[in-house]
Formats: sequence, C-alpha cells, structure tokens
Amino acid sequence: MTTPRVSASLDGRQLRAAFVTASQYLADASASIDAINVYPVPDGDTGSNMAATLRDAVESTATLGPAPSVAEMLSALARGALYGARGNSGVILSQALHGFAVGVAARETFDARCLADGLAQGSRAAYAAVSRPAEGTMLSVLRRAADEATRVAATFPDEGRGSACVPVLEAAIAAAESAQRDTTGQLPALAEAGVPDAGGEGICEILRGLHTALSGRSPNRGERPLAPRPALPRRDAAAPAVEHDTFGFCTEFIVEPGQTPVDIQQLRILASQPGSTSVMVVGDEYGARVHLHTLEPQAVLTAAERYGHLSRIKVDDMDAQHSRLRSSWGRAGVAVGMLAVSRGAGFESAFEGLGSAICDLGQNAKPASGDLAARADALGLPEVVLLPNHANVLLAARQAAGLARCTLHIVPTRSLAEGIAAAVAFDPRRPGTSNVEAMTEAAARVRTVEIATATASRSIDSHDIRTGDSVAFLDGEVTATGPSLCESLVQALDAAGAHQAALVTLYRGASVEEADARSVRAQVAQRYPAVEVELVDGGHDLYAYIASVES
Repeated sequence: MTTPRVSASLDGRQLRAAFVTASQYLADASASIDAINVYPVPDGDTGSNMAATLRDAVESTATLGPAPSVAEMLSALARGALYGARGNSGVILSQALHGFAVGVAARETFDARCLADGLAQGSRAAYAAVSRPAEGTMLSVLRRAADEATRVAATFPDEGRGSACVPVLEAAIAAAESAQRDTTGQLPALAEAGVPDAGGEGICEILRGLHTALSGRSPNRGERPLAPRPALPRRDAAAPAVEHDTFGFCTEFIVEPGQTPVDIQQLRILASQPGSTSVMVVGDEYGARVHLHTLEPQAVLTAAERYGHLSRIKVDDMDAQHSRLRSSWGRAGVAVGMLAVSRGAGFESAFEGLGSAICDLGQNAKPASGDLAARADALGLPEVVLLPNHANVLLAARQAAGLARCTLHIVPTRSLAEGIAAAVAFDPRRPGTSNVEAMTEAAARVRTVEIATATASRSIDSHDIRTGDSVAFLDGEVTATGPSLCESLVQALDAAGAHQAALVTLYRGASVEEADARSVRAQVAQRYPAVEVELVDGGHDLYAYIASVES
C-alpha cells in the first residue's frame, strides 16, 4: 500500500501529535471494544479502561512545552500511563508504553528503527507484567506486531535508521489484525463465545491511530458532547464552622478550548487563590487538567468556565470522609488505614461502617493506579490496606503499591462480597501485615454469587445463554442460567454449598424492588432453614443480586 509520508524521522512534537490521534481513535472505538465481551452482561470494560489509560498518558505530555525531545515525550507518556492505568488491560498497556519508551531510549529523532525497537521492548514488558501470560490475548497481538515491525525494519538501509515509520507501521498493523483474528481460536473461552480478544482490538486501534497521524491523513474527530455537570455535595448550613483540621473538597476537572484557546496561566492564578491547597494545573492551550483542594468548589468551577468547556468534573467532600473514618477508628491506637474499591450506596455505607475509606469502582472504566495510590496517601497513615474487590482491579492495585508514599498492602479480594468479609476482620490497631493475613483468610471463607440479565446470546462455560436470561455467576464463572432470576440464584447458592453455610447475605441491586427482594429472601430462607439469611440494600447497578455464602 502506498501512503504519503510526513517525514523520514519525527521529532518529539510530531510523535506527541501521533499519540494524540491514537488516543482519539481508541476513545472512539472504546464502546465497540467494550461490547467484545465473553460474558453476556454489561460489564465489558476493556475499551474504556484502555482508552482512559492512554488518554491520561497523552495528557501527561502536555506539560512539556511546544518542542519536547523524543525521550522527554515518551518518558512523560510512560509515566502518565503508569499513574493512569485502569483495569488489567490498562495496566498491561501502561507497561507496554513503558517498554516502548525504554526501547526507543534517548534517540534524538524517531524513525523506523525506533518504532521496531519500541514495539519489541513494549511487547516484552507487557508479557513480564502478567504472571501467567496466555496466547490469544492482547499480548500475542502486540508481539506479532512487534515481530513483523522488526523484520521489515531490518530490510531497510542501516536497519531502518533514518527511514520513515509508515511502511513499518503498516506491516505491524497487518500482523496485529491477523493476530487479532486468530485470538478467537486460541483461547477456549473466546472460541466458545465466538468473539475475539477485546484487548487485542485495542492494540489494533492504537496502531491504526498512529498510522493515520503519520501518513498525513487527519481523522474526523467530530464534536464531543459536553458531559453533564454532577450535583455538588453540600455542607450542612447549620453545622458549626471548623477552623482547624478542615480538608475541604477535592476538586478535579478538565478545561477544553471553547471559542478561544485555554489560558493556562489564568487557570493557574484562579486555582491558586487564597484558601486553595494541593493545586496542580497541567496542560496547554489545547486542554488542561486542574486539581485542587478548596472550601468553595462551585465558585472555582463557575470561574473556570470563562476559560473553556468543563468536563470530567469530580468533587469529593474530604471533611465528611475523614470525620467518618475518625469515628470508626477512634482517637488513638490507629496503626493502619483501610481503602475499599466499591460500587453502590449500600456497599459503600457498609465499608465505611467498618472503618474503610472508599474509591469508586466505576461501571466501565475502573479506578486508575495513581488514583488508588493518591486515595491511600490521603488517609495520612504510614500503612494502608487496599481491598480491590474486583478481579479487574487487581493489577492496578498492585501497581498502585509501587506509586503510593505510604506502605500499601493488597488483600486480593475479587468481589464486593469478599471485600465485606475481609473488612469485618480489619483492626486499625494491628499492623498492616497482620491485617492482610487475617483479612485474606476471612475473604477465603466466602463464595460469591452474582445474578445479572444477559444482554446478548453466548455459549460460555458449557451454557447456552439467550438475551434476557438470568445468568448466575459463582466466583466469576457461569453456573446457572434460565428465565427465572430466583431459580438461577438458588441453583448457584446450591453449587456454593449454601445448605452447609453459616450465613447467606443477599445484597439487593438498584434495579430490584424492595418487595421483590423480600420475596426472594423468603424463598431462600425456606430452602435453607438451618442457615441465617440476611437481606441488605447493596445499591449496585450491574447485578440484580450479589450473594455471599459464608462457612
């Protein structure tokens, strides 16, 4: 294929522009990548996690000025990905970008040889990030792209040094797309469901975006709708003023250009007004990220609207959280804090009642490694125990442990039910390692049942599932399906050993009416008369019920 070439070698500015385009490509494709889901429930998040990771990586390069070197640009990209990594796919991508930067090293310009070396080292780093790497995943897609890029670059004069990237990138894309098609037959779960690997499709989209930028064709980015502004938390007007130990509101937002470019200097002045702390404003005239702690978040947001469109607004009441935690911990003898990744008002209330701070699990994009580390550090304690509470947060949690200033211990909980059991065993007066041992043991005594409604037809785990079926998962694997939600729940509880359990707790999802939940609880209690059966309002938005079966 013949394509126009911008130049034989790229500088840091051109390379950054290429990754901006790749990030937009991945963002545009994220919903369709999310839909490539082995399990037919709306929890597919690979595209959202990869897109958010690459977006944060690219945003981190905005602080470098108009003419960064190649090494500066790739170093900032890798560091931004490290902190912005979300979900297992995002962590693997972040490690691949770190390897890419290492492979290119400190070369002054970016050429075909750099591309091949970067992809090769990126592939090796991605494999190293996974304890048991498997073929038929984004790892094999990335490796085959790297192998073909290396082969083609070697055919150029001086093995591609000083040569244009586009021909090598085209070869890498062809190899990646071929590898992506092959993934369906490489993993039994993908073959049974009849879908390719979602992470592999994300790798293909990134390479396509780079090619679009480097070949001289501009993508049709279109207009992005403005995100609705969330309702801000309010302080109780009757509460007495506090003149010490006041944390205020952690306020974050993105400013995108409106009629004029973003005035980054004026934003810094605005964010640094008296009373503001922990101020960070990064970016340029094309967009800026703002973070600060303030007592007046609404005033800051209103003033910031003069400089562009606001999006990704997040405001957290730090005083309320610290007050709850101090009440849970008591006033003395606290050696370690607890941070739980959670979703749903009922679960969050339960975790807070057990003395835990909360980080939102999210429905699609999961919390970033850097966010987990920052939340842990904000507790102001030398040791913090983190409960990931989702299989797709484990890698990000482990990566966060290397980013946090505090000693961050990970209890590898894979569900909210496991997390609650672990949190019950938490003792803030006990050292972190002792807590991890006790909490891990408590979580291991729980089996988790999750009930959802199928949004697509699939064959998975030897079950033929049709759209609209109730699907019961036991510890993450399909164990029962059928038209009746209650019947699927009971079948899964039987498989979990509920007849011999000491306690079964049913957490009602947001989609289930309270009267219906009471009826289901009564049926479960009748089936297991010797077992204590509790009903709790979980408030989660994916599953109709989450049940814990405790021995």
